[in-house]
Amino acid sequence: MRICVVAVDTRGGVQPYAALALGLVRAGHEVRLVAPEDFTDWLTGMGLDARPLSGRMDEAARAAAEAGYSGGVVPRGMRARLVEQSLVQARELLGHAEGSDVLLGGVGGSVLGRKVAERLGVPFVHAHVHPVGMVSSELPGVLTPWMPAWTGKAGNLVGSAITEAALTLPFGAVSRAVRTRVLGLPRRRPRARVDAPSLYGFSRHLVSAPARWDVTGHWFLPEDPGWAPPDGLQRFLAGGGPAVCVGFGSMVGADPAATARLVTAAVRQVGVRAVLLTGWGGLRDIAGGDDVLVVDQVPHSWLFPRVATVVHHGGAGTTAAAARAGVPAVVVPHGVDQPFWGGRVAALGVGPSPLPRSTLSVGSLAAALRTTLEDEGMRARAAVLGERISGEDGVTRAVEVLDRGVAGATRHR
Repeated sequence: MRICVVAVDTRGGVQPYAALALGLVRAGHEVRLVAPEDFTDWLTGMGLDARPLSGRMDEAARAAAEAGYSGGVVPRGMRARLVEQSLVQARELLGHAEGSDVLLGGVGGSVLGRKVAERLGVPFVHAHVHPVGMVSSELPGVLTPWMPAWTGKAGNLVGSAITEAALTLPFGAVSRAVRTRVLGLPRRRPRARVDAPSLYGFSRHLVSAPARWDVTGHWFLPEDPGWAPPDGLQRFLAGGGPAVCVGFGSMVGADPAATARLVTAAVRQVGVRAVLLTGWGGLRDIAGGDDVLVVDQVPHSWLFPRVATVVHHGGAGTTAAAARAGVPAVVVPHGVDQPFWGGRVAALGVGPSPLPRSTLSVGSLAAALRTTLEDEGMRARAAVLGERISGEDGVTRAVEVLDRGVAGATRHR
């Protein structure tokens, strides 16, 4: 089967789809992965057939931060640029996907991928790393973590409806323009069309979902046998005393230097050493010292089990990696789905309450770090969760479900 995987997201959001693509290749499928152009070299280096979409996600993240966008309504100044870029990317994706038997993608990939699949007359598989895609009373809204727990199923219904609207309505102008100006489709998608069943690449040990959903477990990349940690990093971790890891991925923020100073002051107040992951350079501009090591990208699967605590932004992929490592996490959400994942970490007792970036302080971060280092119950719960998630093989399970589901959808077309 020829499968086109569409992943339009930050590096952490593209990574699960790279893992899934590799699993599909191992199962004998012909797979092409389409992602923003700044990831092409990284993906082809894994041995994948990766094709670029115009536009860099690091630049998009910086532009969104400058515009104050963190999900929901797209600021007026971004709308025209978003539509024009989407028209270019839709043309590119149509060419990359030509000859495919099925297209597959998550929230980011479905914006264009679902329409291109309709144009090609093939199924589209929704493959999510979040519990989204349905208005239901059975699960809370990913984008409404503020909904009080006492609202129960009614709150879930409202929250999931708000989430689904927030994931679709902002792209209405994009959808109409792409359908009519690039793909030659009617302005609205025919309701009679049925896609293949959805996949969910997260663990039920981390977040609940309706029993009928195909929840496979997380999609983790395999270890890279050619990668070796820098000598300086190994020496730092072996230097004695606990070390923590701090990294906010692509969430550069308006003043990354101030964030770096805040983080450094907090870890020094607690008296621990810290590895700071730069992401796209957001934490690079800091004062040096023997207790703080600044490094570029390091595989989370290697680093996280070697530190005492992980401080991260709460992206779905990073949350999964920290949970699998079996260590507590301090989540500093910047927006979109991140408060939801921070809430899950706290609800499971494997980390303190999330610390929103807008109110983060040296004192609050230091207090959260102390909790993760001193609360033995929290550390024990994190270890158990890590063992459970490590025992799942989400990629293999997803390939099995995909093979069965796409075959069924094709028969009923």
